[in-house]
Amino acid sequence: MAATPLFIYGTLLAVARHPMGDALRAGGHRIGSGSIQARLYVIDDPDAPGENFYPGAVPSADPRDRVFGEVWDITAPDLWARFDAFEACSADWPEPHEFMLRTIDVALNDGQVLQARSYLYTWDVTTARHIPDGRFTEASPDVR
Repeated sequence: MAATPLFIYGTLLAVARHPMGDALRAGGHRIGSGSIQARLYVIDDPDAPGENFYPGAVPSADPRDRVFGEVWDITAPDLWARFDAFEACSADWPEPHEFMLRTIDVALNDGQVLQARSYLYTWDVTTARHIPDGRFTEASPDVR
């Protein structure tokens, strides 16, 4: 049985040109585009306030809340551990983790619904900027 794929929605997308996105493209293959039922926020990095921003998707009970991204099949065996370290949710990071890897339903653009894992945001978002259209790269085109 194949492993559960990964849903990405921000810095791992090719348009963001982040090195971890390059690792994803080298160690996986794209299944398709789709969306999840969640709210998307721009997070101001607490370790570099005003200097570094990144996306955080938070599950939502409202079906109108959608976060758009891509689904990838991970083929490189070490990639999950690398992503856990990148998302600061490996055992090396103190809890509570800012992101948590969760299994979610993804509605693909072709009408299929599949389960994938995604790194979802777990901290308080009261000071974060909500992105109503659910597309991080349009809200923050200069993210790297």
